[in-house]
Amino acid sequence: MMPVYSTVLLRFGEIGIKSKQTRRRMTSLLTKHVGTALKAKGVSFSKIRQEYGRIFIETEKAAEAAKAASQVFGIVSASPVVVVSSDMDTILATGGAMAKEQFAKGSTFAVDARRIGTHEYTSQDIREKLGERIFEGLPELNLKVNLAAPEESIYVEVRDDTAYLFTETVKGVGGMPTGSQGKAICTISGGLDSPVASYKVMKRGCIPVFAHFDNDPYLDNSPKDVAIKQARKLAEYIHDYEVKMYIVPHGLDLAQVIQHSPEKMICICCKRNMLRLAREIAIIEDADVIVTGEIIGEQASQTSKNLRAINTAVCDYPILRPCAGDDKVDIEHLAAEIGTYSLAGEVSSCCTLPPRYPEVKASVKDVESIEKAFDLQVISEQISRAEIIILKPGKRYH
Repeated sequence: MMPVYSTVLLRFGEIGIKSKQTRRRMTSLLTKHVGTALKAKGVSFSKIRQEYGRIFIETEKAAEAAKAASQVFGIVSASPVVVVSSDMDTILATGGAMAKEQFAKGSTFAVDARRIGTHEYTSQDIREKLGERIFEGLPELNLKVNLAAPEESIYVEVRDDTAYLFTETVKGVGGMPTGSQGKAICTISGGLDSPVASYKVMKRGCIPVFAHFDNDPYLDNSPKDVAIKQARKLAEYIHDYEVKMYIVPHGLDLAQVIQHSPEKMICICCKRNMLRLAREIAIIEDADVIVTGEIIGEQASQTSKNLRAINTAVCDYPILRPCAGDDKVDIEHLAAEIGTYSLAGEVSSCCTLPPRYPEVKASVKDVESIEKAFDLQVISEQISRAEIIILKPGKRYH
């Protein structure tokens, strides 16, 4: 009789090295988010329980639960498991039955094991005895042992009086539980980089407040709708907290930039005003940081000197650029993984403002001199006209 996968074993990473109080708080957050994620995916479960270093989901839909839980920030990996007693004979019988049912004929295999608690056997005893049971007890499968790179594996985790056996591990998104940090204003342009930057900060426990600055009529084809789709996709990773997005009209301040800035400085001055707009949203939302998708040297406006000149527009909020040191190919791979890559491809035209010969070594002094002609009161006015979209309902973070 084939053993039943009735539970999912969830692993977390960094949480385990935190102080006892912090670990308890984060594990509780993570457990709550896992339950919400399962409900959102329609995966039924009877119980979610915590043990030291592990979270367990008791469910009749272990495969579906493992997949859903693996997409919750904080989960490193998930495995559907068969739960039995820690008696050695029971472990051997269960492991043998699992191998008979699941191992492909002629494949290589290995057994791995770990224990927590006091037992009459060692982890190595489990490896040797279960490996022998499978190799000698299933001659019809013509199996071969390969400890370095097996095609099939059975894993055993013994925790006191209970043993968990599994053959599959689903990779999780990792990171820290949502809500373990505060809010982040995540600027979303509709392009490739900014959603990835947002994801990286979200992965560290921040709750995103998305902001898109609508440059229409200075665009051939406004990416607003694409930016909203990207934000909705990212919001799928957030559980239990409200996720909102500001669509901010960006015309009044842009008109001043075009009127008063030398052509080569247009992008620098435009980005400084975008940070000012983000700062206003941060004040409203009581956020802690502002996040952009810039990569050092990827565009003329993103040289190290230009980034310094851009940063000084906002001095009371950290400006985070999680993708600053990444290669473009790394951004593309992660964008494909999180589901925003194809959406960025829907933007057929970009901003028509970038000059032919842009400044690459802007100075703070020169930028501030240009901005003396700006009326920065329009920043607050544009925020007052912003459209606010609730991408996902939930508890508001305070």
